[in-house]
Amino acid sequence: MSIELHKMGRITNPTKPEEDKYVFTEGIDYFTTGTNSIWGAGDKDTLQILKNADIHGKWLNLAAGDGRYNLYLLEKASSVVAADIDGSALSKLWHNTQKKYRTKLKTKSFDIAKKFPFEDASFDGVFCTGVLHLFPKEVLQKIIFEIGRVLKPDGRMIIDFATDIKRTSPSGKKVTFGKETVYSLEGAKQTLRNLLRDYQIELHDSEVVEDFEAANPPYILNCKFIILMANKKE
Repeated sequence: MSIELHKMGRITNPTKPEEDKYVFTEGIDYFTTGTNSIWGAGDKDTLQILKNADIHGKWLNLAAGDGRYNLYLLEKASSVVAADIDGSALSKLWHNTQKKYRTKLKTKSFDIAKKFPFEDASFDGVFCTGVLHLFPKEVLQKIIFEIGRVLKPDGRMIIDFATDIKRTSPSGKKVTFGKETVYSLEGAKQTLRNLLRDYQIELHDSEVVEDFEAANPPYILNCKFIILMANKKE
């Protein structure tokens, strides 16, 4: 089931996580979390790539959450579809978007682990951060296939992929999400190269330590990650 959301009301009902079904949500009412994204202002390396990247036409912000990077896409693209399984997160994103950009913004709620509700070759670009590392290789393969299906020939993909993840609660306990796959940096690079053989790709290494105190549960993230830019071959 997918829900198309144009002019949005306030969606306050939490979308419950179902990690055994690859639904990784916070299970919170996003309108209790303030105007800023619960994931912070954005990673500096990702922001730099967004600043320098050629972003034009229609873009899909996949697993957009409450809008951590969405404004940067709206400033450059002619239109953006922000997509997430969590309607409350998308509702916060929409209400926090400046009115001058709302004419360029649509939102769509659907499950990233299933077939995307878009026609083939619908987008000039797809942006996705903070989620793909949670999926095992067989599910990741399906998601990458769907990204490729909805991309136009010569379309661009910008994604990040966290590796060597360590999450620690404020009390010092380890935090994990279901039976998530923990990828190593080199293992993730090889996986991405294999899945994107039909793309021209660039891989950039980075690492981060961030305190996500508004997450559910709150935790400190320490990880390496890959920022991948890929052009679909015509």
